[in-house]
Amino acid sequence: MESAFANSAPTPHAHWRRARLTVAGIAIAAFELGPLAGPTIVLIHGLGHWTDAAWGRLAPLLAEDYRIVAFDLPGFGESERPDASYDLPFFRLISMGVLDALAPVPVALIGHSLGGMIAADLAATMPERFDRLALIDPAGFLRAPWLFVKLIASPLAGGLFSIRPSRRFVKRTLDQSVFDPTANDAALHARAYELASDPGVRRAFARVYSGAMQELLDLQALHARFARFDKPTKIIWGRDDRFVPIKGVEQARRTYPHADVQILARAGHCPMIEHPHQVARALLSFIETPV
Repeated sequence: MESAFANSAPTPHAHWRRARLTVAGIAIAAFELGPLAGPTIVLIHGLGHWTDAAWGRLAPLLAEDYRIVAFDLPGFGESERPDASYDLPFFRLISMGVLDALAPVPVALIGHSLGGMIAADLAATMPERFDRLALIDPAGFLRAPWLFVKLIASPLAGGLFSIRPSRRFVKRTLDQSVFDPTANDAALHARAYELASDPGVRRAFARVYSGAMQELLDLQALHARFARFDKPTKIIWGRDDRFVPIKGVEQARRTYPHADVQILARAGHCPMIEHPHQVARALLSFIETPV
């Protein structure tokens, strides 16, 4: 099987094969791991993350028998940072373009945080395209105060995102995403600060809050749409998540009453970073269980 990817220099956690795609006129950085002809698992990272930060420890544990395809969401990582809406239709358009090019028939779609919200939207929009859905600490299942959502989408909040954050602020925010801050190494902190210093990344943050997060104003409609996907679903949640608290799991259960739910102790918002082996075992068991 011929691949669009080229071998790359080692990353901190995985030896990804890399490709550069153009989707809707936007340059997207895509990544692949594992056998070229294997069944495909697609990974979608969350807000402010990038492929290797989110999946670099987990992907090699899945890649023995599966081809792993991931990509940096527009605005983040190595992808282009367009002046765009950053709402769910925008992320759907980009994600489907990547899937059409690299993973037309994935065996499983896995999303984390904002990527979980995007994955749930994709699965609901085109359920025939996906066999299984796995959500890790997903956004979109907690009711946000109306005033907060409106304020965070206001021009004033957008102005705050234009301010370059300090290195200390970036490190603290990153470390709050995990239960044990030692899970984040110096290279991760350095790359996060480098990206946070980019005005295009900060604009993307602001646009997500003014775009995709507006969906939280009508959770009933959002969850009714998500519930269209009734195929096997796995939900993994860190018990100590500070960003998307564990109470969101109850609404996720109501949305996907057929889902297998697993709560991980001593895990924050990014269990795939803190406990990659445990998450990998859970995902492989889910993917390999006959329907």
